[in-house]
Amino acid sequence: MLKAIVLLGLATGGFGIPTTTHLTERGNHNGLNIDISVARGLLKSPTDGRIVLMFAPNGTDPLDDTDVTSSPNYIFGKNVFDFKTGRTVSLSGGGNQSTETGVYGWPNISINAVPPGTYSVQAFLTKYEKVKRSDGSVVSVRFPCGDGAPNVNGFGSLTTKMADYTVSGGQQTLKLVFNNVTATEPFKGREIGGCNQANYKDTELLKYVKIRSKKLSAFWGRDMYVGANVVLPAGYKASDKKTRYPVIYSQGHWPADSGAFDYPSDTEFADAWNKGTIPATNTTEARPAPKMILVTFRHEAPFYDDSYAVNTANLGPYGDAINDELIPHLDKTFNTIRAPYARIQEGGSTGGWESIANVIYRPDLFGVCFSSYPDSLDFHRHQDIELYTAANAYQRADGSFVPSIRTHRNGKEVVLATTALENHWELTFGTASRSFNQWDIWNAVFGVQGYNNYPLEPWDKVTGEIYHEAVEYWKPFDLSNYVTSNWNNARNLGKTLAGRINIYVGSWDNYYLNEGVQEFQKRTDAAGGAGWANVTILPEKPHGGNYQDREIWDYLTLVDGWIKDHAPDGPSPLPSSVTAPSTRGNEWKEVIKRGGRQAAVARQAPPAIKSKAVRVGAEVKASVGRWDPGVVLKAQWTFNGKPASQQFNVKQGATVAYKPKAKGKLQLLVTGSKRNYATETRKSSKVVVQ
Repeated sequence: MLKAIVLLGLATGGFGIPTTTHLTERGNHNGLNIDISVARGLLKSPTDGRIVLMFAPNGTDPLDDTDVTSSPNYIFGKNVFDFKTGRTVSLSGGGNQSTETGVYGWPNISINAVPPGTYSVQAFLTKYEKVKRSDGSVVSVRFPCGDGAPNVNGFGSLTTKMADYTVSGGQQTLKLVFNNVTATEPFKGREIGGCNQANYKDTELLKYVKIRSKKLSAFWGRDMYVGANVVLPAGYKASDKKTRYPVIYSQGHWPADSGAFDYPSDTEFADAWNKGTIPATNTTEARPAPKMILVTFRHEAPFYDDSYAVNTANLGPYGDAINDELIPHLDKTFNTIRAPYARIQEGGSTGGWESIANVIYRPDLFGVCFSSYPDSLDFHRHQDIELYTAANAYQRADGSFVPSIRTHRNGKEVVLATTALENHWELTFGTASRSFNQWDIWNAVFGVQGYNNYPLEPWDKVTGEIYHEAVEYWKPFDLSNYVTSNWNNARNLGKTLAGRINIYVGSWDNYYLNEGVQEFQKRTDAAGGAGWANVTILPEKPHGGNYQDREIWDYLTLVDGWIKDHAPDGPSPLPSSVTAPSTRGNEWKEVIKRGGRQAAVARQAPPAIKSKAVRVGAEVKASVGRWDPGVVLKAQWTFNGKPASQQFNVKQGATVAYKPKAKGKLQLLVTGSKRNYATETRKSSKVVVQ
């Protein structure tokens, strides 16, 4: 597939490709220990959370560069439980086996591997809030509050003072104190909800709107909000109810106070928009700008800086909160055209996935999408992972490592990070998919809840072993699978979505997202004929830019033309049959029924002996029960309450056998363990041996 690949080692030691030693504790055991306490008055009550400790080059701020492709830092993470004033937490060593309770580091797993030298050292505590959701699941997560959900040092975090320390290379203890709280931004707006989804002050054409979502608040058991940044066209008059405007919903990451298309920071665009005139060029005269309203959303969420704008079992009904609560509120507040043909979805990357997903799941609400370099549309290629068929997310069968981030130099591909490197980096910031980073949010959005209440992860975060049973639960969010599975049924998506899906990606996408687009195209073309979806793959184009790499006014003119063509008085009006309520998908009741707490519980079963009574010497067979994918099992027979065998390893789905040698009561015990799960022993019922 690739013409040439050059692997770029990182400044931290060339871990662009993980080696076997990366999967074990490595480095000399020099006995470096970090003791961290908290100053009085900073914690009102005991808290769970994640400590992130950074060693940066001497004289640099550890937060200057924490990126997986370039950071020179040594980063370590450890969960804390009931952390409080007067208690000291020690960070030392590090390894793969106890990532939920011990230290895990990047690029070196163990603190013992920090080379001797002088470093700028600082620690951060991300505080978690324990909540019980409406489906009965209980989780400890961080709720961001207007900061865009960074992976470290979000508003309200505890921090130690950045200081220089010399690591000696021998037995040594460094003592740090959490003595500061990262302040919340002093927001100046008048929106409800305080810092939730931030709080900004209106300008002449940029308006900020925020609502309390009843649906999200009911799910999370606390007040939850969603917001929108609304850019109005030049000449807009709120009192003129007869003049109404189509709306572009521009999806993407946390926008802070920016409007769509970087308004007003892109001053050239903002000046033209404010005047309502597209500037003249060398080949075109000045002309009126399209009249439309531009909306981008604020929906930072537990797990990430946005919710992916759909209903999911782990994040809750964000799709309904935005589409059924916030958008109707916007329609009442502003002079919008309240019809699908005039509601346009667009965005790039995360926003590319969100925009196409919202049209696919809600063709009753939105008319069309212009989706650029979207996240994986088909999990046959999740970035570059062959998720349905591969055994490992990090390493291929031929021994090569799966790349994650790339660039191109002189026509050659340069791998900046592998999936292993990036996932291991994420793990320092949070376990159980709580790092607020990319692979973890995909676990939370696409996956169902695990029996541990957190996202059922598709692979082991350390080793990369793929759990295919877990991957099966991702299929409702595999958009090509969803479309083709609903091609001719009541949703009738083959006809409903024809001509309404527009996708753009470059063949040199930095995150290999062109591969998922190609898989989507292949499968929808097979169902609907070539060109069922309008897919543009431009050669040698990287990640970024507007749809089809168009200049902004060219792009908005294209969208404006689509709206006019499909208006009731246009040449190709959008028929009511393709916007019927029956076309709607991703319905919350289905999502939580399939992926919530009750479904997770229903997947479980204790071991079971298949006979009610047996004779001495007869073979007894038993199942080992049902467990979440990835749970490692050990079994043991007991007789009259005492061990009758040594513990032995057993695979999920296996049948085990035993021949009792005396009369009494026989029982099978099976113990399951998995990363981020409590180790649990389940018992069969007792069977009488006669």
